[in-house]
Amino acid sequence: MKKIINGRFLTQGITGVQRFAHEIVRELDNSVKLGEYKILAPKNIIYKDLKYKNIEIEICGNLTGHLWEQIELPFYVKKNKGKLLNLCNTAPIINPGIVVVHDIQTKVHPEFFSKKFAIWYNVLNYFNIKNAEKIITVSEFSKNEIIKYYEVSKDKIEVIYNGWQHMDRINQDDSILDKVNVKNQEYILGVSSMNPNKNFKYILGLAKLHPEYRFVIVGKKNSNIFKDGSIEELKNLIWTGYVSDEELKSLYANSKAFIFPSFYEGFGIPPLEAIACGCKNIFVSNTSCLPEILEDKVYYIDPFEEVRLKFIKENESYRLKEKFSWKESSQKLKKGIN
Repeated sequence: MKKIINGRFLTQGITGVQRFAHEIVRELDNSVKLGEYKILAPKNIIYKDLKYKNIEIEICGNLTGHLWEQIELPFYVKKNKGKLLNLCNTAPIINPGIVVVHDIQTKVHPEFFSKKFAIWYNVLNYFNIKNAEKIITVSEFSKNEIIKYYEVSKDKIEVIYNGWQHMDRINQDDSILDKVNVKNQEYILGVSSMNPNKNFKYILGLAKLHPEYRFVIVGKKNSNIFKDGSIEELKNLIWTGYVSDEELKSLYANSKAFIFPSFYEGFGIPPLEAIACGCKNIFVSNTSCLPEILEDKVYYIDPFEEVRLKFIKENESYRLKEKFSWKESSQKLKKGIN
């Protein structure tokens, strides 16, 4: 039976869940036989030139987005008697096949999202989790959350971690240091989306506590998060806007510290990326999956309580890299769906 990968992720920019999909497919392509797997995608893919050696990408249907995923994708899979693999949280409600559920944040913290968004994703999660042939998630924490909130058997869920090796393929671009005026400067780095869950107000508070350091945030200002206008008064806070992967690698490598004050994560790739790039001081929240993933090789902070940063831990975080591998994760996934 041919395995069909839900290729809707090829229509989206890269955040954590899309990174998982791209890297897992990349590694699968190196180990599967020609024709064993196929990616089925809607017409609005943004990776027009993407090609694999052994995995075909086929464009299917006239719809896009959720409509394509709920109507045209399952129709194709049923017609061709395939086995469906969904790598990015969402799947057809009817016969979803195998579903990777990275987290159930909309269920646990609906306040972080619009009411409409939370309701829709909670409906999807309910049917996908209940109807899935198998569920894959990215941490033991997320596995336990799924069991707790959806009352499914632990035997139905398998944990497959994210990796970091994509950072090794990126050529570091140090020109970004001049662009944001931090060359030869000590700065603290924050990287993520502006979702309220990411708790970027915490970094604003740290910038006030530590005027001696510059704080660099990779991302776009969000006026809905910082409504009081005080952000403009902080001369030591720098917003980069969008940066390339090459520029991001340089910012990781040259930072004095990386901070990740998120309230809730299913895995949390950015701290692992920072470690892979040689950042010496990693500060992360003591919440959700992060202690499981990062063990005792980072500093833990309470995301609800601002504290002064101290750089005293001997860096041994490089050892964590041995725990995570896109290649091993892809092989574990492949074995689990055969």
